[in-house]
Amino acid sequence: MGMRSQAAAEAWLLARGVIMWGTRFVCPCCGWHVRAFNDGGTTLRTRATASCPRCNAKARHRRIWLFLQARTNLFGDRVRLFEISPKYAFSRRFRRMSNLWFVGADLGKRPNIDLRMDLRAAPLREGAFDALLCVHVLEDIDDDATAMAELQRILRPGGWALVSVPTDMDDVTIEDPSITDKDERRRLFGEEAHVRVYGHDIVKRLEEAGFEVEVDLAADLDPAIVRRHGLRLDENLFLCRKAA
Repeated sequence: MGMRSQAAAEAWLLARGVIMWGTRFVCPCCGWHVRAFNDGGTTLRTRATASCPRCNAKARHRRIWLFLQARTNLFGDRVRLFEISPKYAFSRRFRRMSNLWFVGADLGKRPNIDLRMDLRAAPLREGAFDALLCVHVLEDIDDDATAMAELQRILRPGGWALVSVPTDMDDVTIEDPSITDKDERRRLFGEEAHVRVYGHDIVKRLEEAGFEVEVDLAADLDPAIVRRHGLRLDENLFLCRKAA
């Protein structure tokens, strides 16, 4: 997306945000008050716990933003922040925050991408960043152990990484590398690009990569917060720290 098309997208988001203005919900990612969330893209169709009409933040992004505000130093300290496969609702804000040095990376070229790379072989020096965001990425990577190890490597000692993936905390991880059919992957793993659905053993996988892991369960969220921000109860977060 070029500068002109990105400006057009921002203009559409603003117009849609005005149309959807209301007092029922608040999107923490952009601060916009809305009467309903919608299906994203260019639609005006509404759906509970869907996307913010002003910044396109999904329910998972709103959940993560609230966590970042409450549990991390991202909004006060000077932070070197790395996000793999940047989410537009995040990166559009991160680039405006004077305390952040933000780098976004992905396999392809999209808005707010600074570096094209494969997470399994990151062309970055060890300890390059103070904080990392990895939101709904690892479920797409066949060799997730290598990807997790790379996240740990490029994080400075004492730094933190926030990991979010589709999870079923009542089960173990379900995966089968032999399944390549898109319809079968969609049936088993939720989306055709996914190669697994993580279970509670994701904590062990992250620990094996060298992290100390704290689990923040969606089930423990305050119901009033859930209602106010249109959150879902299936977005569990994993705060991973690298020993100092």
